[in-house]
Amino acid sequence: MADLVKITINGKELSVPYDTPLIEACKQARVHVPTLCYNENVKAYGVCRICSVEVNDGRRTRIVPACVYTVRSEITVETDTDRIRRYRATLLNLQLARCPDEKVIQDLAAEYGVTEPHPRLRKEDKHCILCGLCVRTCAEVVGVSAIGFEGRGRERKVTPPFDAENPICIACGACAYVCPTQCIEFGEKDGKRYLKRWHREVDMLVCDKCGKYWLPDAVAYVYAKKMGLDPASFTTCPDCR
Repeated sequence: MADLVKITINGKELSVPYDTPLIEACKQARVHVPTLCYNENVKAYGVCRICSVEVNDGRRTRIVPACVYTVRSEITVETDTDRIRRYRATLLNLQLARCPDEKVIQDLAAEYGVTEPHPRLRKEDKHCILCGLCVRTCAEVVGVSAIGFEGRGRERKVTPPFDAENPICIACGACAYVCPTQCIEFGEKDGKRYLKRWHREVDMLVCDKCGKYWLPDAVAYVYAKKMGLDPASFTTCPDCR
């Protein structure tokens, strides 16, 4: 059993296993910490910094992102101080300047008193907030790494190689599911599943019993291979089994 470490979060004392991500410790303490780039199912990236909190280890107080900071000693944590609120407001000001029309950004920014980005910040009118959740999910959960980051600074973006259709993409839709701004268009039409942002379109399998399209053939092939099955065995949808 992992060693337990005593910590205090917003005055509430609790014990958590050594190396617990601080954001998970906050959940255990029932303390809400906002985030845009964190998902417990993939490796923490720490890029949005919205989850930053104040941590005092007995020697100094500093601001750390709760998703990548792990508990290894007794600490005191404050998640909603004036300093933290100003820090988050600054970050959300930048996000709102980049993605002024994204509701998830608008709502979170409004919680911190930011309704319009600073006039000196140029509006980019983007939709992707570069959280990297889609990239990490594709690599770590799906296991194909069909997309990645390209460029630097204002030109940075998520894209398949050479911004062209990548045949290793299985069109599973996991990237669209985890995207906090829902900027990855995903749908089905005429027996095809498409992810417009990645220029990807694949055929759907038809259920032998009900005749409905139910699974991208690329998904069937990849997961049949992982499970040691014959792709041809994917003939009926879950409803008809």
